Amino acid sequence: MSRTGIVERAYELARDNHSIDDIRAALRKEGYIQVDEYLQDGSLRKELKKLSSRES
Repeated sequence: MSRTGIVERAYELARDNHSIDDIRAALRKEGYIQVDEYLQDGSLRKELKKLSSRES
């Protein structure tokens, strides 16, 4: 069984209305590595924030 990729998992968490800090913490807890490096990407952060706020 393969694990969901970090970016895909971040999108799933954003759809569940998690903040960037919540997403970061959840990804670390789930054992993903280089979380900060991925979440430093401005376009990814913007998309995650937009998705999260749209769901609220």
